[in-house]
Amino acid sequence: MKVTEGTIQQLRSEGTFLYDMSMINHFISCPSSYHKRHELGLMRNDLRLSTPLMFGSGIHRGIESWYANDKDDQQALEAFKLSFREHEEQPKLGKTGKELRAVYTLLFGCSLLTAYFNKYRGEVRTMMENEIPVAEELIEGIYLAGLIDKVFEVSGKLVFQDHKTSKYYQNFRLNPNGQFMNYKFLVQKLSGRKASGELDMLGVALNNGVNELLRREPFDYTEDQMREWRDSVVMWIKRMDSARELNQWPQSWNCEPYFKECQFLPLCTLPVSSARENLVQSMYHVDFWDPFSVE
Repeated sequence: MKVTEGTIQQLRSEGTFLYDMSMINHFISCPSSYHKRHELGLMRNDLRLSTPLMFGSGIHRGIESWYANDKDDQQALEAFKLSFREHEEQPKLGKTGKELRAVYTLLFGCSLLTAYFNKYRGEVRTMMENEIPVAEELIEGIYLAGLIDKVFEVSGKLVFQDHKTSKYYQNFRLNPNGQFMNYKFLVQKLSGRKASGELDMLGVALNNGVNELLRREPFDYTEDQMREWRDSVVMWIKRMDSARELNQWPQSWNCEPYFKECQFLPLCTLPVSSARENLVQSMYHVDFWDPFSVE
């Protein structure tokens, strides 16, 4: 089903939890960190928005606008600039004192989007959905959610598309990929039709021409692969439900995921638990995860 804020509130009022693959992966990484972020909704007051993340969000906004406005380049570029302008990366000094070129800039983003628009302007396909929030019941009482970037009709077949921006655009793994398997499940459940996927990669690198950074690659998963994904997701969600019932959220000591310190490390290193409440009030605020946000 397509999701609105009212849908989310209704599910929550009925005691039904809505999960996405980001939440599941967070729990697998560290149940304690998951509990603080997703069950309590905690966020650090001093947490800075990641420039690469906001660049990717801006690219999403630009492509969304382009398709929504009959492939109007100017509107799309303005949507990107409006979303990303305040997060633009500034030049830095290297160890030798020489100024290093900034990567995540308005100029680079506009150049990348323009190359994307020029490459795909003449493609023949019908867009069925643009940035669609979906939630479907995996098994009774367990709902999975996701924000699908695009759904197209291509030569009579249904194709869902996901946009990615990354410095590691050449090594992005498609199989297995829990997020994309979730999208396949959601699109097929929503449409009642078989669907395959398409990675729409916009790479980030200054040493390559922007046209070299565009990669579009089809992918799909067999019924056996989807069954294995489903069984794994159900198992992990049941463990999450059990942790909630028992109020047991063990630490995994994975304190630097993706080489960045976990935002809850100050709570995990408290010498006495009696200081916890004061630390939460001084360092954190409540802002629950939105599974339908592109940020």
